[in-house]
Amino acid sequence: MNQSKNIKLTIAYEGTNYAGWQRQKNKKTIQGLIEDTIRNLTREHELKLYAAGRTDAGVHALGQVANFKTRSAIPVDRWLMILNNLLPPDIKIKNTEEVDNKFNARYRARSRIYRYFIMNDPGKSASYYTRKAFLSKYCYFLETPLDLEIMKKVAKYLLGIHDFSAFSCLNNQKKDSLAKSRVRNIKRINIIKKGPLIIFSMEADGFLYKMARLIVGTLIIFSIEKREPEKILQILENKDSQKSGSVVPPNGLYLVKVKYK
Repeated sequence: MNQSKNIKLTIAYEGTNYAGWQRQKNKKTIQGLIEDTIRNLTREHELKLYAAGRTDAGVHALGQVANFKTRSAIPVDRWLMILNNLLPPDIKIKNTEEVDNKFNARYRARSRIYRYFIMNDPGKSASYYTRKAFLSKYCYFLETPLDLEIMKKVAKYLLGIHDFSAFSCLNNQKKDSLAKSRVRNIKRINIIKKGPLIIFSMEADGFLYKMARLIVGTLIIFSIEKREPEKILQILENKDSQKSGSVVPPNGLYLVKVKYK
């Protein structure tokens, strides 16, 4: 019998047509499609695919990482071509490699990097409606002008180790084991503007349920309402998500990269 191998996948996907990463009954998910494809190939029906992050419905990925263990005789360097030939066009395997047997894509991850894209075009330039027609699946269109300087000042207060209960929807998601601890370490938040496009880049050791989208929504509210940046500390201290901003739409969010030790 072949020895078990642990295969690491780096995956890109367009999340529009999926109910998120995690397998769900009677719903089309990224994990479900990839896992079923591998199971059909290997005939290992109990095979499981473990991912670095559980992206929500409509969220995209440029560098999701997952792993699975198999006794299949398929060479590691053949998995890339085989899976890409079988998976739909909106899911692509970028890289495959064999890793040590103890590797787990979720628990070995040191940090995750997410980006959120907002098309902020208050003046509605001539190309506004063309952009919206082609990019509405890939970024959030917001016509209200945003103040980058206010958002950058607010973001600085979020850096470091905090209890991010106010920036999660975990109260409504009992099944997530991460709900036991809501302390996270945000290593950086960068906000840049390229023409009408505003890009938020966030790196943390982990993100709570909808945390990245709530952070962006809160920065937007502080900008629009011209709140004092230091008031974000009260929201952190109160641990009440009702006091933060609203959750921005999923189509602007991308899991860009997962870093490992």
